[in-house]
Amino acid sequence: MQLEVRDIGKQFNRQWLFRHVSFTLRSGQSMAVTGRNGSGKSTLVQLVYGLVQASEGDIALDGRKDFEPRACFSIASPYMELPWEFSISEIHRLYYSLGKTAMELPSFLDFSEFGKEQSKKPVKQFSSGMQQRLKTALCLASSAPVLLLDEPLTNMDRQGEVWYRNCIGLLKPRICIIAGNSPAEYEWAERNLQLG
Repeated sequence: MQLEVRDIGKQFNRQWLFRHVSFTLRSGQSMAVTGRNGSGKSTLVQLVYGLVQASEGDIALDGRKDFEPRACFSIASPYMELPWEFSISEIHRLYYSLGKTAMELPSFLDFSEFGKEQSKKPVKQFSSGMQQRLKTALCLASSAPVLLLDEPLTNMDRQGEVWYRNCIGLLKPRICIIAGNSPAEYEWAERNLQLG
């Protein structure tokens, strides 16, 4: 699998957030996207995923520009909304039915370090750090060949950070883009793209 981002740029109100961003990643490669606040890290991740339209340039997966990002990519981000009334079990059931994960619920709970009792509570009862861990776990448990992690440690405590570090091995066979402010989020990535 090969992801090509070719001469991408994003303009807001006649001002360019970034321009002429190009990179190629193959299966097993990871890249950190770094830069000051407001430099466009999250926007670039959203653009790759297809949530935001590029002002210029294009993206290709295995040479094809007409691919469906949501079928090939999995994303975790603080701005992602989870269905607040759903429990972890219900969210997992939804992901499983859509083919977004092949992990059975007991395995997912072990992997994400949520207990059986926690799995029955609505997500709205979780702290922001627990919600972020759930979003990241759903992304990592997916079968998608391309993972997009936007500030994966946002609001996570020390236990969440340790959990994240223990999961890094799961990323290795896939293409992974990590946008972050803290080296703890991306220090293991082989490449770095600095914006701004």
